[in-house]
Amino acid sequence: MIFFAIFDRLKQLGHGVALVGGALALGACATTSTDDTTNSQLTQPAGSAPEMIEAGDIAIAGQDFAKSIRDLPQVAGASTPPMARFTGVTSIVTGKMPVDTAPYTNLLRDRLVLGCREKLRFVERQLPPLVITPAKKSKKKPEPAPAAADPDYQVLAELRGSHDDDFYKIQMQFVDFHTGQVLYNGLYHIRKEVAPPPSDVPTATAPSTQDAPSSSGIGTPVLQ
Repeated sequence: MIFFAIFDRLKQLGHGVALVGGALALGACATTSTDDTTNSQLTQPAGSAPEMIEAGDIAIAGQDFAKSIRDLPQVAGASTPPMARFTGVTSIVTGKMPVDTAPYTNLLRDRLVLGCREKLRFVERQLPPLVITPAKKSKKKPEPAPAAADPDYQVLAELRGSHDDDFYKIQMQFVDFHTGQVLYNGLYHIRKEVAPPPSDVPTATAPSTQDAPSSSGIGTPVLQ
């Protein structure tokens, strides 16, 4: 009898463990991140999303993205560095307060221009201008290459997530400007950037001596 009682107790415990395991599995499914690409202006890939890279911050993400587009055959094999356009980072971060995208735009532009300086020219900002070297026998001086009316490629970048999060996602794409084809699509996990405090904060100034009372309590006269 004692044996059967112990056996029944073990069966009950096993059933309880199974219920707990099922509840944990359901909880894991319930906490799966939802789709945050709603209202996105970027082309989202069909099927599964691209693998998200833990970049730490926007500067590291920019370095990785610059290397990736620099190694593309269209860029690496070009005889003359193509022209690219980067118009800044946009945001679809949800929340009551809009996100200041200026810090992300400035940091990302720096990394793009620096990381691709030998392979791409950017419409918005360039390092030393591209110079076409004339033939050896020609006496003409080198002239900067004229910028095309339209760029060859464009870089798009979009922040996603919730305003209260400490980390955001940023999706960056390298797109053929004329065909709209996405040549590279990167998704990065970065920490939130804090905008620097304004530098024009007024400082306290000493009171003017013009109306300061003298030791006798009579105001100091003003010289005309």
